[in-house]
Amino acid sequence: RSPHPFPHCRPRRVRVSLFFAYFFARRSVTMRRRTAACPAFLSSLVLAAAALVLLLGPAPASSYKDQLKKVITKKAGHVHADHEPVHLIVNKVGPFNNPTETYRYYSLPFCRKHVPDEVVKVGLHGGHRLRHKLGESITGNRKETSPYELTFKDNVHWRLLCEEELSPESLQQFKDAIHNNYFFEMFVDDLPMWGYIGEIFGEDMILGETENSKTFLYPHLHFKIGTAKGQIVTATVYTQSNRREDITDTSQPKTIKFSYSVEYYEEEDFTHETRMQRYQDSRFLPSSFEVHWLSIINSFVLVLLLTAFLTIVLMRVLKNDFSRYMDIDEETIEEDEVSHILHVTDTHNLSNHLHHPLRTDGS
Repeated sequence: RSPHPFPHCRPRRVRVSLFFAYFFARRSVTMRRRTAACPAFLSSLVLAAAALVLLLGPAPASSYKDQLKKVITKKAGHVHADHEPVHLIVNKVGPFNNPTETYRYYSLPFCRKHVPDEVVKVGLHGGHRLRHKLGESITGNRKETSPYELTFKDNVHWRLLCEEELSPESLQQFKDAIHNNYFFEMFVDDLPMWGYIGEIFGEDMILGETENSKTFLYPHLHFKIGTAKGQIVTATVYTQSNRREDITDTSQPKTIKFSYSVEYYEEEDFTHETRMQRYQDSRFLPSSFEVHWLSIINSFVLVLLLTAFLTIVLMRVLKNDFSRYMDIDEETIEEDEVSHILHVTDTHNLSNHLHHPLRTDGS
């Protein structure tokens, strides 16, 4: 054996288990000197300290993840400070005549990112799905983040959201949605807002689109938000017909600028506790749907007829089985009775013979 480099150290064996840095020190360390002087132990301590700093040290700040977490955790009724970000949530799109048929907001080629701007501070991207309760999932809600930049009590006259060159396929998607009378739904502080994606001019009620008809897309949205005591109590979105894009011809790509504006005002008629009262009389979405009584009656009659048919078939089968087992010949019954009587008589005579045998004297 080679001589120990530190002969004055007393032999000593120490096993160091680094559970948080197992890839640095997985084998036991044999020491022949004092703990403070052994180079192996010192190197293990250095590696352990480095691993501890890497594992337990502060993670680099991520402003995007922090802002996304605020969107998820912020509750309604939050008291906003001036210039504080106000998060706008997009929910769904669907035909107005059938509000139960809904799709994701970004199933249509809307903007997912905000263009670089000196005023933009948050920079959230659109399309990040938020958590939903069971009731929201059942009703078809699909809440997602949006790239709109709103700050509390900061009016915006006009701001570019994005400038997209839409392909013929994307233009056709918007055109089909407009012809199906699609609406969109957004939320600000849990307050819903509705609007139309576009409009049609010159369409025939029977033939539909004609040569003279025009299809327009609304790329600009105006948000009007009412506040009271630092809380958002009303929210409305408007589309402006003077800022529309003609997408009648979808054979060629087209560049469209999506933009928005924001207006804040002091609301005197509502507070945070009473802000949902204005939605009780809202008639944007139909409060009741047309009942198809003819289809209901037809289904009901069909069920009755099928039930009656199955009952008749079952009764006939039971009747045949009952007749098969109960319709027995009388002669068979009489033969069975006679054979039973003879069997009983023979058994009785045999029993008497065994108990009273004949005597030898002939008596």
